[in-house]
Order: sequence, then structure tokens, then C-alpha cells
Amino acid sequence: MATKTIRVETVAQAYLELLRDRGIDCFFGNAGTDFASILDALARFRAEGKASPRPILVPHEYVAVSMAHGYYAVTGRPQVVMVHVSVGTANAVGAIINAARSQAPILFTAGRTPLTEEGLPGSRDIYIHWAQEAFDQAGMVREFVKWDYELRNATQLEAVVDRALELAMADPRGPVYLTLPREVLAQPVEAITITSPPRRGAAGRRYPDPARLAEAAELLAGARFPLVVASSAGRDPRPTRST
Repeated sequence: MATKTIRVETVAQAYLELLRDRGIDCFFGNAGTDFASILDALARFRAEGKASPRPILVPHEYVAVSMAHGYYAVTGRPQVVMVHVSVGTANAVGAIINAARSQAPILFTAGRTPLTEEGLPGSRDIYIHWAQEAFDQAGMVREFVKWDYELRNATQLEAVVDRALELAMADPRGPVYLTLPREVLAQPVEAITITSPPRRGAAGRRYPDPARLAEAAELLAGARFPLVVASSAGRDPRPTRST
């Protein structure tokens, strides 16, 4: 697998670089206090002449998700939206239901109220960071997304984003939800090394895809120490009798 290393300053910059590498050309957003590192990263992109992902500021979260939905309908590619914490998520729920019903693959992200009160870049510093805390922020959309998760650390970034995009594009397609805490986005990092093209890709067709079966057979044939995890299906070594 080919890899490349990109110099960055924060997780937010690494996140945008990863989206750029994965072919995301637009970043639909409705900003709040958790966007500081994202805005800084977008400013750096502009200074370096990087055209994507192109920020599209939308005055309301419902409209932002709807615009991403429409852009997917035209391009056939997954789209990315970011809104502000719990209140931003709440404003977008109706559009997420539409996306789920229409099987539109949207990486729907939201900031997360800082967990720490001091000591880290991005820690709580104004009253709203206490007022907008939610016990289960993802609970607002969990019934309508295929997957929800929270980015906890910079080391997870590539795996989490690639999993999100893969699940969104796997049939039946649909939105996924990822929360991005402010401290994590502001976490200083010097570089990101990613696999390019990604190891995880869009899933095959809904029935056993012959191309994927051939790919799996090739991987097994070339493996030095192949391992098949059979779970409970391999508990009994005796052959199964037909009825």
C-alpha cells in the first residue's frame, strides 16, 4: 500500500487534508465555537492554493444537509457537512431523515462541547460550553444514520474517516454521524501519514460480488499465514450433514 506524509499543525488540518485526498471537494458548514481549528485549517489551505475541500457557508443546518444531499444526487459522490454541537445537530435532523430515506451518503459531522475545563487547546472558555452539553448528542440522529462515532484521538483519524465514508457508500447508502470534540481538532500534530489510495473502499454489490470473491481468493492465496475467523460457526469441527 502506497503512503504519503503531509505536514500539518493540528488535527483539523490533518482532517481536511484527509478529506481532500479522499476526493471530497466541498465542505458544507454552519459554524459555531467548535470551528476555530477548522477555520484556521481552511485559511491555511487558501494560503497554500489548495482548492478543496471548498468551504460553503450555509445559514441554516437543514439547508446545509439538503445542499449536500442535492450535490450527491448530481455527482454520485459522498458529501461532508459540519454543524455546531447539539443545537446544530438538532436543526439538521429533518434533513438527515430525508437523506436516510433517499439513501444519500453524507458524512454528517458536528462539533462536540469540550470535555476539559482547562489545560488543553480548545478547552472550555465561555459559558455556552457548559450550557450546550448533551448527555447523548448522537441520540438525536441514531435512528436515522447507519453509524455514529466520536473522534477521540489523532491516531484514529484515518481509520475513522475511511470507515465513515465506506459505510456511507455501502449499499444501502445513507448518512453517518461523527462528532469532533474541540480539543481533538485543536490537538497539535506535526504530520499525518496516510494510505493513498485508501485501504477501505466502497463495498461491492448487494449479492456476493464475484470481483470481491476473486479479490479475497487472491489475498488468501498470497498470504504467508492465512487466518480464517469462523466465530461460533467453527466451534464444531465435524462436517455438517445435509438434511
